[in-house]
Amino acid sequence: MTEPSELDGFWRGDDHAIEAIYRAHLAALLGAARWVVGPAEAESIVQEVFVELIRNEELRRRFTGGAISSWLGAITRLKALDHRKRAGQTAPANETPRGDEQPSPEPRVVARDLLQRFLRVEKVSELQERFFRLRFLDRRTQVEVAAELGVPRSTLEGWEHRFSRRFRRFVGESGR
Repeated sequence: MTEPSELDGFWRGDDHAIEAIYRAHLAALLGAARWVVGPAEAESIVQEVFVELIRNEELRRRFTGGAISSWLGAITRLKALDHRKRAGQTAPANETPRGDEQPSPEPRVVARDLLQRFLRVEKVSELQERFFRLRFLDRRTQVEVAAELGVPRSTLEGWEHRFSRRFRRFVGESGR
C-alpha cells in the first residue's frame, strides 16, 4: 500500500479496505501486543486500534505511504503500553517472549474469523451455527454439544461430516 490510489479507500474509511488491512496484519499485531500486555489482552488491544482507525479519519490520514505494517505495529505497541500504564503496570523490561508465555491467541482468532466468513456464505440453521461454534471454536465434544443443544449425537455426526467437507472446500477456495 504505497500508491495514493491504494490509500483512497483506507483514507475514506471504506469497510472493505480496512477489513483487508485487518486480515493481512492481524497475526503480526497480535504478536506485538501480546509481548506488552500478555495473551489475554492482546486481541482487545488490536480491536481498539482498528476501532480507532474506523472512527478517526485524521488518524487514517496520518499514514501517507510506506510500510503500513510498521505504522500499525507502532500504534499497537503504543496502545498496549498505554493500557499497561492505565492498569498501573510498568512497561515490560523485555519484549521478547519467555518460555512460560501462554499460547498465542492468533490461531483461535483466525479460526473464528474464517468460520464467520464461512457462515455468511453458507446456508445453515441457527441451531447448526451454534453447533459449529461450540464444536469447533469452543472445542467441545459431540457429547457435550448434543446435551447442551438437545440434538441426538447421530445428527451432530452428520452435520459435522457435511460441514467439514464444505468448510474444507471453502477454505481452499478462499485461499486461506
